[in-house]
Amino acid sequence: MLPKSIFSRSLLMFGTLIGLGFTTISASAKEYTVKSGDSLWDIAKDNNTSTKAIVDANSLSSASAVILPNQKLNIPTGAKADKSSRITPLTKSSSNASSSSNASSSSNTSTASNSSKAKQNDTKNATSGWTTMVATAYDPQVAAGGQGTSIPTGTGVAAALDRYPKGTQLEIKYQDGHTENRVVNDTGTFTYSNPNQLDISMTNSQAMQFGRQSIQVRVIG
Repeated sequence: MLPKSIFSRSLLMFGTLIGLGFTTISASAKEYTVKSGDSLWDIAKDNNTSTKAIVDANSLSSASAVILPNQKLNIPTGAKADKSSRITPLTKSSSNASSSSNASSSSNTSTASNSSKAKQNDTKNATSGWTTMVATAYDPQVAAGGQGTSIPTGTGVAAALDRYPKGTQLEIKYQDGHTENRVVNDTGTFTYSNPNQLDISMTNSQAMQFGRQSIQVRVIG
């Protein structure tokens, strides 16, 4: 029984020594001399450890504690650098800044695009939008008093030439809903007092029936 007891005790002591050996290795440290410009973060990164481990090993107040050139520090060698403590906030900040910049850029682009579309719509409405006007009718031959005229009946329209110069093509929508295209080829004294009036060419009998109407007009050429 005695040999077995001695053997068992030897194994126990050997295991204890091995455990102590590993404990000593995991808690081992090396000395580092601080250089000008060093920070705890740089030292930890260069030595594959963490700022917390250095703080604890040297009884410093915090990771932002002041360290001086030629100061001796104990550097634990068993812990990995706590890279996330500084890198993560910078990454998040950079990501947020990038997201904010992209959102701002997208917003500005969208605003500029909407503004451009609005201007295009305004221009389109100004040049081709419908305008409400008053319409009367006349027969160019009758208006000429039997002296003859080169203006054909039933094809054109008389208008204020400072608004619609001769040759302007108009689309006219009447009260009954039908539309027709007319070309400005005449004017009259009525335009001086009412530039919002058109005098539409047609036969005298048609003009008598037409009377005075409200119409919609837009320029098409």
